[in-house]
Amino acid sequence: MKIIHLVLGKANPLRMNGVNKLVHEMVSSQSDLGIDVQLWGITKNPVHDYPERVYDTVLFPSVFNKAKLDSSLKEAIQKLEKPVVFHLHGSFIPEFYYISQLLIKRRIQYIYTPHGALAPAALKRSRWKKKWYFELFEKKLIQSAGSVITTGLSVYENLDNLVSINNKILIPNGQPKLYFKAEKFDKSQPMAFGYCGRIAIEHKGLDLLLEGFKIFLNKGGIAFLHLIGDGQEMPKLKKIANKLNLANHICYHGAKFGDKKFKLLCKTNVFVHTSRMEGFPAAVLEAAALGLPCLVSVHTNVGDYIKKYNCGVVIENNTPQFIAEKMLEIQLLHDKGQLQVLGEHAIEMIEKEFDWKIINQRIVEVYESRLKVSHKLV
Repeated sequence: MKIIHLVLGKANPLRMNGVNKLVHEMVSSQSDLGIDVQLWGITKNPVHDYPERVYDTVLFPSVFNKAKLDSSLKEAIQKLEKPVVFHLHGSFIPEFYYISQLLIKRRIQYIYTPHGALAPAALKRSRWKKKWYFELFEKKLIQSAGSVITTGLSVYENLDNLVSINNKILIPNGQPKLYFKAEKFDKSQPMAFGYCGRIAIEHKGLDLLLEGFKIFLNKGGIAFLHLIGDGQEMPKLKKIANKLNLANHICYHGAKFGDKKFKLLCKTNVFVHTSRMEGFPAAVLEAAALGLPCLVSVHTNVGDYIKKYNCGVVIENNTPQFIAEKMLEIQLLHDKGQLQVLGEHAIEMIEKEFDWKIINQRIVEVYESRLKVSHKLV
């Protein structure tokens, strides 16, 4: 069995793209399991400029006309030897639709994972454009997929509102073991909240976070907020922070990767993620693997796990007032010296629920089931 993962990009973990990062981890783990796995990437710059990896990567140039595929990509599909299964990562990518048509002609099974793109909140952005595209292209791609693997509950449930299928399955993302651990909590010191990710204000709910943080401080909370990440909206975010008079309470660290990122996160006490829309954010899993309690919005799709393992607090109503209320709950836990226990629970959650070996065993079962179907169709 050969598995080919398809992404828009290069699955470079040193980029602020959650899908590319988690696909890199997924493929690496599958390779470690002895699976014949390969990654195909479609990119404007088909140069292999990423860190060393344990799996083969094939890059194809993107074409300006999205209704066409580069000839090298079409030729590669035609030359594939069976048995092979494709795993498509992402939604609203025109190239994927045309690739799916080529796979169907060759009777090659493919798995489709939309990640967070089909969450209700995500579909509201460019609503009519996405609705038009979905009806013409994405729906057909989904209906022809061998299986649809969703990582978050919001997408899993919303699929029923979008398309009629009976082959969807919910499998969360995994998280590799980290060899860094959060520093011991000191209740005599001001608390440090940490955020790590793209500076995308609407998507990540960073406006809600800042407004909630301001209310928290006004109600007697004592803490700093560390922001790790960058993006085009950073100047706008700083303007919001300055308008709220938060300059003395926020530390901007810019984009960090690898060990530098983990070392910074380990100096914080609580990881906070107030997203309006997500698939299943790798940043939350990374923070938990470091031993950080997590304060997350319900839209992250991690909330049920956080509650199950008592390793943080879930923001059920993602408003500034409710965020501030939950921050004050965290403050009380900090003052009582109880955050250390929550951090230990977070590590337990990762080990029991999100080990990539466990996650990939479930995914591989999906691949194998589709190959059996493909064999019957030949």
